[in-house]
Amino acid sequence: MDNIRDLFSSIAPKYDLLNTALSLGIDRQWRRQAVQFLKGSRNVLDLCAGTLAVSREIFRINSNATVTAVDFSQEMLEWGLKRLPSQFRSRIRIQCSDFYKFVSPPGSFDGVICAYGMRNLVDNPAALQRIHQLLRPSGLFVVLEFFRPDRWYTWLWHLTYAQCVMPMIGRIVSRRRDAYKHLRDSVRGFYTLDRYAELLRENRFGVKVAKRLTGGISGLIVAEKPSPPK
Repeated sequence: MDNIRDLFSSIAPKYDLLNTALSLGIDRQWRRQAVQFLKGSRNVLDLCAGTLAVSREIFRINSNATVTAVDFSQEMLEWGLKRLPSQFRSRIRIQCSDFYKFVSPPGSFDGVICAYGMRNLVDNPAALQRIHQLLRPSGLFVVLEFFRPDRWYTWLWHLTYAQCVMPMIGRIVSRRRDAYKHLRDSVRGFYTLDRYAELLRENRFGVKVAKRLTGGISGLIVAEKPSPPK
């Protein structure tokens, strides 16, 4: 885990540029689709927040939101804070922490979102149990992720662009040989979209949305913590 943290910390200044270049700008569209589900949420946890790209989108659609941004890289968070419009800096709290050590009272948030970070958590069932605890009843958990391919055309993309082109461009731009090699390797060992939806149900979430974006390159899942029966 330390080597992954060091990798992200070292590429923090170029991280957003890399993502935009490698996705041809589609990553912004994916984030905007995801945050729409939290438009009515006032208190949001941005998990694996990185350079605060998702937090910025949350403030774009809801300027009254309060965001807690948690990530294991202080450099990523600080770089993101520099890019955050000044009027929102009083409405965000950044915390450098391993999520398994993150402390907040039960029911603290009415929305939790994680964009491309669940693959970096070593124990997803334990993380989902903690997210369930942190959410208020009827709160939403939004997952935007590169799930393991389960269609021939997404496997084709993974075996060509993701496996060969992305690490090469990442290495050229960031000057790190291992940049984006982690993405390729972590996708291989992660859940498929359908299996992750099952995992959410196993951990007491109701799945409201589970869909493939841009032909299945990315995936979006929206899950709800059910309200207790009356």
